[in-house]
Order: sequence, then structure tokens, then C-alpha cells
Amino acid sequence: MLREIKARIVHQLTYQHSVTKELIVPGALVIGIVCIVRLSGLLQTQEWMNLDTFSRYCPSSTGTLKVVRITIDEEDYQITGIPISAEILTQALQQLQTYRPRVIGLDIVRDLPRGEEYSLLGDVLTSMPNVIVAEIALSGATNMNVAPPEGVPSEQIGFADVAIDSDGKLRRVVLATKDEAGIQKYSLAARLARYYLRTEADRNPELAIGSGIEDSSNPIKFGSTTLPEFHSNSGGYVRTDDSGTQMLLNFCMLQQSFETVSLRALLAGEVDPQILRDRIVIVGRAAVATKDSFITSAAKTTLHSTQSLSQHPTKIIYGIEVHSLVVQQIVRSVLEEDCALRTWPDLIEYFYIVCWGLVGIGISVALMSPWKSVFVLSVTALILILISFGLLVQNVWTPVVPAVLALGGAGLTTAFFDRDMRFELAQRRSTIERTYEAVHNGPLQHLSALSRQISSTANLSQEQLEQRLRSLSTEMRNIFETMRQETFSYRNSLYIDDSTFFDLHQPLSDLLYQVYEHTLSQPLAGFAQIQAFVTPIFETFSEARFTLEEKRGLCLFLQESLLNVGNHALGATRLDVVCIAEETLYKLQIIDNGVGLDFSRPARQGTRQAIAIAQRLRGEFQRRPHHPKGTVCELTWPKKRLMRSRR
Repeated sequence: MLREIKARIVHQLTYQHSVTKELIVPGALVIGIVCIVRLSGLLQTQEWMNLDTFSRYCPSSTGTLKVVRITIDEEDYQITGIPISAEILTQALQQLQTYRPRVIGLDIVRDLPRGEEYSLLGDVLTSMPNVIVAEIALSGATNMNVAPPEGVPSEQIGFADVAIDSDGKLRRVVLATKDEAGIQKYSLAARLARYYLRTEADRNPELAIGSGIEDSSNPIKFGSTTLPEFHSNSGGYVRTDDSGTQMLLNFCMLQQSFETVSLRALLAGEVDPQILRDRIVIVGRAAVATKDSFITSAAKTTLHSTQSLSQHPTKIIYGIEVHSLVVQQIVRSVLEEDCALRTWPDLIEYFYIVCWGLVGIGISVALMSPWKSVFVLSVTALILILISFGLLVQNVWTPVVPAVLALGGAGLTTAFFDRDMRFELAQRRSTIERTYEAVHNGPLQHLSALSRQISSTANLSQEQLEQRLRSLSTEMRNIFETMRQETFSYRNSLYIDDSTFFDLHQPLSDLLYQVYEHTLSQPLAGFAQIQAFVTPIFETFSEARFTLEEKRGLCLFLQESLLNVGNHALGATRLDVVCIAEETLYKLQIIDNGVGLDFSRPARQGTRQAIAIAQRLRGEFQRRPHHPKGTVCELTWPKKRLMRSRR
């Protein structure tokens, strides 16, 4: 007994392992395809869009603002004209110095006056070592570059160029690189941040802030703080140009309103001195006409969206805003908390994607239902998105889009592959069961009757016996051909014998009458002495609706019950087929008064078939003795189930 149980367990485990392996393979292929598609760069834009959307919905930042912006908008240009004269710029810078800012960034290189005034401005800038002036130095076309005024020391010059992604939007900045001549250049934001942090270190020696940028091949390092460097495959980027030292802009941690003052207010002295004292002040343009603007979808608001009252997710962001964000990100990362956007190494990212794909496969294998899997996978995808958003708030950019695709793709592929495999197995099982039903209700019943005749006193000639056996052989062969045709066609019919088929699309009452009449017409010993019949009223079941399989089951039950009477109820003189419709139940009873059955014998195929039919109808099957003699075969099923199926 123990060996048999052990063998069954081993067989079941082996079967489950084989099935699980077959289910995992399609899902694993989907995970592999997602990884290959991501490696090819086809998901790059989608991952950028996801980063922008998440960043836009990040909570407002509470970090201490170190940057104040002096903007030059359309109203200012109406007063100063374009270009702004050296006299006005000198006046503005001198006015700013009275408020004692820590460092000033001048991001108006394209609007600076030329000629003699340009040279005079250089002298003014040289006399103010805490002023960093912008230049355009990284344009591929040399004539597009704009040099700063002559005589300004290199330590007071920073380029204003930024890196734009292929979709035209801003997400990263260049902090240090070499120009076409091979000269090391640093960005305006990097210069401003380094100057501020150096002066901060002088005032607070315990900060131990280092000298800043060391060379263009390493990340920017300020003492013990190393900012993460952008690489060609960082986050959702694929084979992107990472020349120089670049950094991702963390819009998520920079969703806060900067102090902004107009140039006209500065010149008029209408500024609170405490706003500018010890701050990083950036002077720049805030007018679309000046063409110092970029596109972003990651910011909640920008100066332009505030001016135009635009609610569109894609917004114009001015250069002065970009430099402010970069400086704030660097300074805050060094002095307060790390707010630089970080990414995982490639191997960890792909491991993360594969893990979520395996979660999808596991869900589908466990549930074994496509529609349940769809629901649970949707909930799991939502959880994945929330986890990814939470990680972004913690300054980690994770691969959301490929992870969701791996989860959903692998999960759904596994679920529907599992459904198809189970459907195929169910079809095989159904074919085997129907074949056995046809054999059991046909040739086996005839063989049983023939066996009884041979073992009884009835005399069968050799010729009669051979004829009966040939008939059985023909019937068996016809069953095979019939089952083969049904397997490869959409015919829905009930096999009775080698020449009789009933169309299951007929009303149930008609089918039951045909089965009843055909079965009673067979020359079986149990039917020979029957003298009384209660004519069945199969129309009792006409109110209900049945599926084709339910019709097949009821017909097989009636046929099997009548054949049992014909083969086993010897001496029966009465046969009643009773159809009953109670308030909540339907009943179909076949009652005879023959010698009855031996109820001590284990259940055979006919009994198992009747029980299976009852389960399909959510009902119950009983076979019990009939008083004073005979047998009752009864099938009971609820009306409620049929009412639901009708709706």
C-alpha cells in the first residue's frame, strides 16, 4: 500500500513538474524578448516619458533654497532694449553687490552688447571675482559659439550648453567636458556651485568640502560627496552619448518655487535684501523671443507656464531655470541630503525585469485561470508602479516600462497557454469519455446480452453467433470512424449505434423521446416480458435551457438506465419513466419491477457516468431498490442553476 501511495505521489510530482516546465517556457521567452527590445532601444522613449510623468507628480520639495533668480522678461526688454547696454548691466551688477550675494551667475551671453561696450563690461566683470559669466562653447558649428568678454579669467567663465535628448526634451546636463580645441570647460552651474561650496567651507571648516571637479572623466566630487555620473546606458537610456561629465536632472526632488525677482525691480531697489544675502543669484532671460528656452515634461510649473497659464504637461523651461535646478541639486546634495537621481547597474536592472516577469508566470501558474490572472496581474502591475514611484521619490530611477511589460506579457502568455493546454487536455479527456460511452452503451451492452444468451438455456446456432459477433465488430469499427469525424468537425451529435445519430440541437424533449423509443426497440431479455408502461412526458423539462453537453448527458443517462433494465431486470413486467418538476427541482426516474441489481458490487462505468452527469448539472444521482422489487434510477438537479444559465 505504501509503495502504491509513494508511486502515485512521485507520478503526480513528475507530471506537475512536466506541466510547469511547459508553462514556464513561453513566459520565459516573453521575458527574453522584453529584455532584447529594451537593449535595442525601442523602449527608450517610453521610459523617458514614464520618468517625466512620475517626476511631475512628485510631492513638493522642502529643501532649503540657495538660489535666487533675477529674470529679464518682455517688460524688462521694453525698458532696456535689446541688446542690454553695458551701463544697465553694470548698474544691475553693482546694485546686486550691495545686497552681498555669495556668487552671481550672468546667463545673458547672447544679449550682451558688442564693440567697445563689450570690452568695458569685461573690465567690470574682472573687478567682481564672485561673478561667473556664461559662454556658448559646445556647439558643433563654431560660428554658433559665443565667447565671453575679453579679459575675464577662465575661473569666472562657465558654458551654458545643455544636453537635449532625441525627443527634444531636457533631462540631463553636462557639467564638464572638453571643447573642439581640447580645452577643459566647466558649466555655469558647476562653477556657481563650486564657488558657493568653497566659501561655505571657509566659513564652516567642519564641512571639509573639496575642490570640486577634478577632471572630465570622473564624477564631480565635493569632499566626501560624489555625485552620480551619467553613463550611456543609465536608467532608460540606451547607447546615449555620455561624453564629458554629465548628470541626470532630478526634477522629482526639485519641485519647489524659487525666489524670483525682475530686473526692473532690482534696478528700482524694490528687493528685500534678506532674499539675496549669501545666496547664489543667477541673472538670466525669461522671454521666449530670446530663444534661451528648452522643452520638458517633468516639471509641474515653469516661469513660462505660469505666465501663459498653461496646464499642458509639456512645458517651456528657460535657461535660467535649468541652471537654477542644477545648482540647487548639487548644493543640496552636498550640504543637506542626497537629491541626485541615481540608477542601478545594467545587470541589476535586467535582474529586476526578469524577477517581475517570473512573478507574472508564478501568478498565472498558481491561479490557472486567464481572467483571474488578468485581474491579479493588473493589481500587481499597479503595485509595481507604486513601488517604482516610491523609489523615484527616494532618488532611484527603476525600469518601470520593461518590468510592467515582462510582468504582464509573461503572465498573460502563461495564463492563456495554460488555458489552451488545459483545453486540449479536456478535449482529449472528452474524446476518450465519449468513445468509452459509445462503446459502453453500444457494443458492450450487446456483448453483455450475447454473453447472457450463451450462458443461458437459449440455443444459438453457430451461424447466429458468428453473425452477432460480426455485427459487434462492425459496430466497434464504426465507433472509431464516428469519433474521428467528430474530432475533426463541428458536428454536435449523439452516437447511438453504427447507423443512428441524434442531432443535439433538437429540443431536449424530442431527443429524449428518440432515445427512449430506440432503446426499447432493441431485442434485450429484460424488455421481453414488459406489459405495462407509464408513457414519459419529457415536455416537463421544456421550460429549462440546456447546453449541448447537458443534453448529451441526460440522453446518455436515459439510455444507460433503460439498457440496464434490458440487460439486468430479468422478469420485469413494468417499466416507468417519470418526469417530475417540483418547485425547485427537476427529477427523472426510471423504475422497473425486475429482479433488481446487486447493490453490494462496486460502482461500474454506468454508475460513474451517471454521477458525472449529475455533477455537471449540479444535481444528484441515486440508484436504490424499489418496493416490493425492482430498481429505481433517479437523477435530480436544481431549477435555479438553469434559470441563471437562461439569464
